[in-house]
Amino acid sequence: MLKSVCPECDADVRFTSMPKVGQRLTCSTCHSVLTVIDQHPIELDWAFLEPFEASISNNRRPPPKRGV
Repeated sequence: MLKSVCPECDADVRFTSMPKVGQRLTCSTCHSVLTVIDQHPIELDWAFLEPFEASISNNRRPPPKRGV
């Protein structure tokens, strides 16, 4: 049986077949949304709505304009 561990609650997450990298799933114990980040061994991480780098750049604001 294929399995991994939830990074949130340390519960076993079992798979019936090899998951694909990028596949999203929900932990049945704590309901965290997770994504597969590696297959050998199967490794899970928290899923984000957008890539981390994009979330940083979207939060940056241009500096205020000063009088000319």
